[in-house]
Amino acid sequence: MDLHPDDDQNAFRQATIDWLEAYMPLDQARDRPAHLWADMASMGWLGMTTPDMGLDYATEALVFAELGRFLAPVGALSTAVAARWFEATGKVALALVSGEGLRVLDADSAKAALLAQAERTTLHALPPTLATIVSLDASVRQAIVPVDAGSRGLDSAQPALHLALLAAAYAVGCADAARDMAADYAAIREQFGKPIGSFQGVKHPCADMAVRCAVARSQLYYAACALDAGSADAAFHVAAAKRLADGAALDNARANIQVHGGIGMTDAASPHLLLKRAHLLQFVLPTRDADLLGQEA
Repeated sequence: MDLHPDDDQNAFRQATIDWLEAYMPLDQARDRPAHLWADMASMGWLGMTTPDMGLDYATEALVFAELGRFLAPVGALSTAVAARWFEATGKVALALVSGEGLRVLDADSAKAALLAQAERTTLHALPPTLATIVSLDASVRQAIVPVDAGSRGLDSAQPALHLALLAAAYAVGCADAARDMAADYAAIREQFGKPIGSFQGVKHPCADMAVRCAVARSQLYYAACALDAGSADAAFHVAAAKRLADGAALDNARANIQVHGGIGMTDAASPHLLLKRAHLLQFVLPTRDADLLGQEA
């Protein structure tokens, strides 16, 4: 991909969309079937990052943006990174640093958890039985576990850059989903005998949502290409992609709730699922100002 997906990548992306629309609808994010993880593995998404597949970062970013648009399990991020850098098999949960130990996201049925930090990434074994609770994101279950002293580590910045890129892709997908949800609702919801999308007070927020998506996706593609090319400034572009994607996801999710009005604030509607996912993704390798402005910042 030279900033524009080629025919093969577009076909790969469309096949992903078709499957997700049929088997992983967003409005069922809180009640995914038990066999979903095995289905995702059989589709190849959880192993597409392994070295023997030979896929580039750009193709991964395309696919993971679509997975993010349907609120796919966050464990797919850590599983993909662990498959490439640790040759791990099976589900790998996503670990974040917590004052109590490790906060492990998407921990159900996972045997290990991936903790990615700027210069070192570690793979931590998980106990065979783990009590989990619902996290901030209603589609993600979490657990708190102590740090495993026998973890496997890799002293390299590359795994963290890989995870940041895929997390940015998830956030771009989340922003896309909020934009589409708001636009679809604005086309069918009527006030004063007209669709609310005909009023400037709704048109303008929807247009802003589209612009945020376009900007974030453009930077995501550039960052992926920079990683593929081994550019010296690839880390900067990944950081920029993460910052823009997180901002787009959060701002679009908020605007989507506003477009939906009163129903958008209810648990029965789907807009809040996007807002909670956007908040959760911000905790995954958040971009520091120093990442964008240089170590002197």
